[in-house]
Amino acid sequence: MVSHTIGFDIKRIGESSIIRAALKVQAHSNVPTCEALEDLFLHDPKCRQLFIESIVVTESWLFREPNVFQHINTLLRHRLKNQSEVKILSAPCATGEEACSIALSLLDSGHSLDQFCIIAADISQNAIEGAIRGRYPEKAFRSIDETQKKKWFSSTPSGWQVSPQIQETIGFLNRNLLDTQTETDLLHKAKGRFDLICCRNLLVYFTKPQRENLLQTIQRLLKPDGELVVGAAEAFILPTGTWEPTGPLTFRIRKQVNESQPTQQEETQRAGNKSTICTQVELTQVELNRTEHDDSKIHSKKITTSAAVACSKIIQDVEALANAGEIENAIRLCQKSLQLNGAQTDLLYMLAILHQTAGDFVASEKLLEKAVYLEPRHEGALLSLALIAKRRGDLIAERRYRRSASLGGIHS
Repeated sequence: MVSHTIGFDIKRIGESSIIRAALKVQAHSNVPTCEALEDLFLHDPKCRQLFIESIVVTESWLFREPNVFQHINTLLRHRLKNQSEVKILSAPCATGEEACSIALSLLDSGHSLDQFCIIAADISQNAIEGAIRGRYPEKAFRSIDETQKKKWFSSTPSGWQVSPQIQETIGFLNRNLLDTQTETDLLHKAKGRFDLICCRNLLVYFTKPQRENLLQTIQRLLKPDGELVVGAAEAFILPTGTWEPTGPLTFRIRKQVNESQPTQQEETQRAGNKSTICTQVELTQVELNRTEHDDSKIHSKKITTSAAVACSKIIQDVEALANAGEIENAIRLCQKSLQLNGAQTDLLYMLAILHQTAGDFVASEKLLEKAVYLEPRHEGALLSLALIAKRRGDLIAERRYRRSASLGGIHS
């Protein structure tokens, strides 16, 4: 019922999360048997919503993956040459951080309020109520500079309140994306199809049938040349026969071969998107030899550059395999490279995400722990571990990982 109604793959979110949510509904409704609980879940909207609120994760932060927002600005400028307004959907929107970031970014770039329309939807009623309030804790600002913070937010005893000017640009809806009525509601709210849909960190948790259903809905909601934004782990699972990259974590419906070939700009964007995941490999031995001859230093510099290029190439090859649906081959390539150099933290993190995609959360957690051991402030690995700890019910570990991530901020 959970997979059919919410779309979640039980293996990915954990049976313990389902049990905790079911017990919460059972305690609230005082039903004695599983059968009675099942009937309640099917026919009582309030109990079903309580179950949903107990199982979904609604936390996000402002300007998550900053390059995405730069791309959205570019897309808006390009489209405004031929149309008066650009329509954007953020779903799931959590408590509104992504939608606020889009609006803030566009207004900071000089666009006017009448040039864009943002609709934001989420299955969690609590999240939507929080988004409408527009008040955020300090940890939501890990990727935003102080100038923007002071310009668009004001301090209150219960958090940072977003400017009414930002809130006025967003229409919030409490909707389940798998509900057949949602598509009609979104099109009605936006008065047409969307130029851009941000659907990040949802597809990766869905069963394959529901993932395919949602992608079909997204295709219908998008304009013919519209773009889709996904999460870092989800670029691996998009069907490459249908979708092609256009920028950082952004994709559009692939055109038929006889219609057009990718332009040089698209190829450059694709290469840039792939290479940004990798940071330069640190060669400790080279750094220790600082007192050696100048030509020795030049040689060391060449080795470092060469290693960075090799790392970038491996990650590009891994992504190409993953995008083609060859997850097992992508995992093997990661493992082969890590046998030669086990200290490649970005490759460890990528391998962990691939294992999650394949449904092996035990192996994923071990790799994330190794990445954090080698790079204690690796934000992506720390936040992934925090999510795993939360689903396991270990709130102390979750807080510890999130606190460490907030002190780092070097990976998103």
